Amino acid sequence: MLAQGTPLYVVSEVLGHASIAITKDIYGHLLEGDRRAATEAISSAHLGKQSPVAPKDAEDTG
Repeated sequence: MLAQGTPLYVVSEVLGHASIAITKDIYGHLLEGDRRAATEAISSAHLGKQSPVAPKDAEDTG
């Protein structure tokens, strides 16, 4: 679910964990790619470059 973009709190609820912290401790490594992509996008924006990161649900308009 996390790899498909489901928010951490939803995964936590579905799995019946007592807190989001438990879910993050167990499955947090799966979020590393999202964190890296966000960091690259912020860095690119800060440097005035167009970000190569596209939204997960972006549709092809062309």
